Formats: sequence, C-alpha cells, structure tokens
Amino acid sequence: MNIPETSEDFKIEFYSSIDFFDKIGDLRIRQFMNRLNKVSDKIIVGGIIKVFENKMRPETEYTDQKYAGKILEKLKPKSDLDLLKVLKSTIENWNKSVEEFPFWIKENYGIEQVKNKLNEYETQNLNETESDKLKTIKWWLKI
Repeated sequence: MNIPETSEDFKIEFYSSIDFFDKIGDLRIRQFMNRLNKVSDKIIVGGIIKVFENKMRPETEYTDQKYAGKILEKLKPKSDLDLLKVLKSTIENWNKSVEEFPFWIKENYGIEQVKNKLNEYETQNLNETESDKLKTIKWWLKI
C-alpha cells in the first residue's frame, strides 16, 4: 500500500482497499485510513470528491461512499474548494444514506455558508435527483 501523493493516487489506493473488503473485511481500509495522517488535506479532499463523483462503481457505491465518509469524519480534512462546485460535482451521485458528507460540508464551510450555497444552488435549473438530494442535505443538517 502506497501513501497517496495525488488525489488520483488516493482514489486508486482507496478503491484497492475497498475491493479487498469481501476477502479481509475492513482491515485494509482501516490500514489505509491510518496512513492518511501523512497526506495533505488537499489530496484527501480531492480523492474523496472523486469517490463521490464516481458513477462507474454502482455495485459498491454505498460502501465506497460510506468509507469515504468515515475518512471525512475521522480526519476532518480542511478545504477551501468552492462549495458550489463541490455540490455540483457530487450531489447527483451522492448516496443519501451517507450522512458524513453533509456533516463534513457543514463542519468545513460553516452552517451559514452552507445555507447560502444550498439556496444559491436551488435557484439553478435542477433535475429531480439534484432537488431531492438538496432537500436531503437540508434535512440531515436541520436547515
């Protein structure tokens, strides 16, 4: 297992860990998580966003996102990425049962900025899925 040097490296190591889940349980993903203290927040957040954006693994989507959420919950990486861009790139594929993602957004950006960006996003021409998931984020965050 390599220590990620880019967000793409993060994604590759993350998925390698998840793909061992059936054989060894969550051992490899826990080992991966323990190595992330040597990785910058920028790389971690970039990799996590790639996981939430990825539509190519529907059979493991929930497990992928749940463990990505656990990484957010445990490490609380900081990011200054534009929240509206993060929402636009992830919301359609985000699994609504992975509450760690909206809670990380709230912790990272602050509730007022989250409210403002969600309201701004709602004014755009959203499809039914985006609308539904925005409502779910608001429900999780009690907005």
